[in-house]
Amino acid sequence: MSDKEKSDWEEKYSSGGYNPRPWPSDLLEQWLPRMPKGRALDVPSGLGRNALYMAENGFEVDAVDISGSALKIVSEKARERGLKIRTLEVDLDQGSPPEPPYQLLVSCFYMNRNIIPRMKEWVADDGFVVFEQHMATPLDVQGPQIPQWRMEPNELLRLFADFRVVHYEEGVFKHERDGVERTNALARLVACKGEPGY
Repeated sequence: MSDKEKSDWEEKYSSGGYNPRPWPSDLLEQWLPRMPKGRALDVPSGLGRNALYMAENGFEVDAVDISGSALKIVSEKARERGLKIRTLEVDLDQGSPPEPPYQLLVSCFYMNRNIIPRMKEWVADDGFVVFEQHMATPLDVQGPQIPQWRMEPNELLRLFADFRVVHYEEGVFKHERDGVERTNALARLVACKGEPGY
């Protein structure tokens, strides 16, 4: 990540002007109860919505992000809830989490195709991936306006073709929660690096 991109994210989080959705991914909510407990990686964690949810459900969580300001907020939220989350400031273009593998890797709305092969290496044998990304669409939906930051149809499926895909969907999803309504075109995947146990 460039110095400017890192500075932009720091500004967003430190200024308090960036207010992403506070609740966890509904895909993660649907699938987490089926997954064996273990070490989990949230990458990038942002303000920790998924990291906090996994910790609340018995996972040992590492939260990775480029922004120290965001990770400070994650730590504060974890303390308030009596949770333990290890925060790690890492530029994933240059480095990796220090102690893979993980039983569960969660990545939502992080578009960096170059590191997906490395991310797959961070997953333990028989570990799971929950991956959610904006998808290319001609429709007027929320999300990034830069086309390169959106997955092409079936691209995410191809990127994880060497895993056992247990859930995959593409489409336009409307969510309303806590008075906030969002409409996104998404590619959503749950996959296992090995046998999922069924």
